[in-house]
Amino acid sequence: MFASEEEAFAAAEEVYRAYNDALNARFRDETYPDPQTFLTGLALEGDIDGQNQLRDWGLQSAGQTAISSFKGIDFHADHAEAVLIGYVCIDVSRFRVLNAAGEDVTPPERGDVVAQSVTFVGTPRTLLISNEESAEESQC
Repeated sequence: MFASEEEAFAAAEEVYRAYNDALNARFRDETYPDPQTFLTGLALEGDIDGQNQLRDWGLQSAGQTAISSFKGIDFHADHAEAVLIGYVCIDVSRFRVLNAAGEDVTPPERGDVVAQSVTFVGTPRTLLISNEESAEESQC
């Protein structure tokens, strides 16, 4: 298991940064690495549903996102599994949603930075994102 809370949060941040890199690769139509390899549970279901909706609506993602900050909030573990929660601030200023005609349909009220509360589960060798939801922008 993790030697300390700091080690656990550092591992979670590393997983989220790798996941963000995989998402950026997806936005460039690259097939590797697959962002879904970093997900489990509700996060995986949400990604599958989101990809299906984008396709059904004729939308596509373009650009890239960047992690502005990561802050570990909660960590607990037993001998078998760890659960971590962190706030992630994501710079989305260079990310857009495009329609089938290539027109920008990104919601105009979306800011340049979004805050997410992210839950991770697993062990140091298999830490995965299990849930992600909007957090208060004041966290960033």
